[in-house]
Amino acid sequence: MKIAMTGAHGLLGRALTQKLVERGHQIQSVARITLAQAAGRNGPWWDPIAGKADLSSTVPFDAVIHLGGEPIAARRWNRDVKEKIRLSRTIGTQGIVDAINALPTPPKVLISSSAIGFYGDRGSEAVDEDATAGSGFLAEVCKEWEEAATHLSGGADAPRLVTLRTGIVLAPDGGFLAKAGLPFRFGVGGKIGDGEQYVSWIHIDDHVAAVIELLESTDLQGPFNLTGPTPVTYAAFAAAMGRVLHRPTVFTVPKGAIELMLGKEMARETALISQRVLPRRLREADIPFRFHTIDDALGSLFRGTDHK
Repeated sequence: MKIAMTGAHGLLGRALTQKLVERGHQIQSVARITLAQAAGRNGPWWDPIAGKADLSSTVPFDAVIHLGGEPIAARRWNRDVKEKIRLSRTIGTQGIVDAINALPTPPKVLISSSAIGFYGDRGSEAVDEDATAGSGFLAEVCKEWEEAATHLSGGADAPRLVTLRTGIVLAPDGGFLAKAGLPFRFGVGGKIGDGEQYVSWIHIDDHVAAVIELLESTDLQGPFNLTGPTPVTYAAFAAAMGRVLHRPTVFTVPKGAIELMLGKEMARETALISQRVLPRRLREADIPFRFHTIDDALGSLFRGTDHK
């Protein structure tokens, strides 16, 4: 396939590109630029804040994979940061969809990112793709994000739409573990808050493999939870980190300290949120997992590192 990809240089995009190229697919990165930079530009581009994009190509794309968006947790939230997070996902996705609708030969499939933030804080309730959207800033963003991706034209001939509700991705070279794993390496890791909040994790290899299965399918569509089969509480995650790294996990970061550091809203929707999200539709599609437990996942990521 010839595939256009936004976010190709991000954590997931890099890993996915590598595997797709190994499978013989051709990847064209969609450049993220400003609208002012687009005049006369050759090659696909998008401006997520302006909501404009151009996916024209001399050889039509077979698929579009849309992974791009402003990072959720890179900076403390304020009004401007939140607006960029929202616009890059909602207006940005609408721009990608408008560009697809403008193509004389549309792709067969659009794979568009979302996140388990869709479900909001659910405590210990187990949820799957049939669950309704939750409340809060990220839940509202995810609802608008997913809605924007549905505006594909063409009726019965419209591209197949797959929505990726991605959980906490565990990877060796960035993402969640780059920040959360650091205290554990120095022996000062432990619970955040009471540790009872659920973490719905997925190993990056399983995430990439699932996206490829969904891409190469001819009939799978709709939302899919890209989470591992066994979500764990943060206390259990901390204990697993301790076992893998051979470090103590006796420290606790109080809820108040997290709220002070991140701000109450950001803390409650990121570090303190509880989401026990199950990948029911991946299971029903017989898409396999290599890593079923948090110990297996962390063990594979830290194996061979100098932590003993």
